[in-house]
Amino acid sequence: MSSEVVRHFEEFDHPEVRKRMSFDEAETKQYLDGHLEGILSHRAVEHPFLDWYARNRLTKEQEHRLFLECFYFFRYLPYYIAGMALNTRSDAVLREIILNVYDEVCGEVTHSALYREFLHRIGITDERIESYGCLATTAGLNEGIRRLYTEAPIAKALGALYADETMSAVMTAKLNAGLINQGYDGVVRYFWELHTQVEVGHSNSVFNAIFPYIKEGETKGLFEEGMGEFLGLVEAYWDGVDVLLRGDQADVRAGR
Repeated sequence: MSSEVVRHFEEFDHPEVRKRMSFDEAETKQYLDGHLEGILSHRAVEHPFLDWYARNRLTKEQEHRLFLECFYFFRYLPYYIAGMALNTRSDAVLREIILNVYDEVCGEVTHSALYREFLHRIGITDERIESYGCLATTAGLNEGIRRLYTEAPIAKALGALYADETMSAVMTAKLNAGLINQGYDGVVRYFWELHTQVEVGHSNSVFNAIFPYIKEGETKGLFEEGMGEFLGLVEAYWDGVDVLLRGDQADVRAGR
């Protein structure tokens, strides 16, 4: 396991980024850190399209389709995360769920509004947003996340959320790199630079929530199921976007 990767989450120093709580249990910490590394090495995160996008220019229409698909990935996540609260009776878990949702919707401008501002800055109108029909894989991702967060046992939901928030810290950085390559300045890219930091804190929140319970009964198994299902949904999402934007290429089908 890469100590650099773990240290990035454990020691990230920013006044507005949530930090890990200190727990005196080395084995449990090693378990969660190991899964953090596994999430970041998964093909859902190390996807060939994301690496390709950082080095290659898109047409304006390709760019619009990419970020409209992302809109329908991100739009309702805070609502689904809030729904997790119904499946726990732990104040500690509830606190971390609330803190994550608070970041998304309780600032002067919600993160959803910031994303819409980003879309406007790259030339996407509200009319195009509302009329756009997303891919079936994107709709499947959205529905799959909804079920994981609102219908699954809390340990499974937290596994999905741990994968979600951990991988988002890297995914947003890769999309930001692509936007840099497209020539956009920091004003346009504000949403992505903000989330590259925020998602580290959100991952730490899930770490804090699950740590006291991960050794109980079937908790580990459910936690791992949630991670695996979430990452499978995201991998299928990026495969769909890849085919949409680059065509039915051999590299896409081969998983490279």
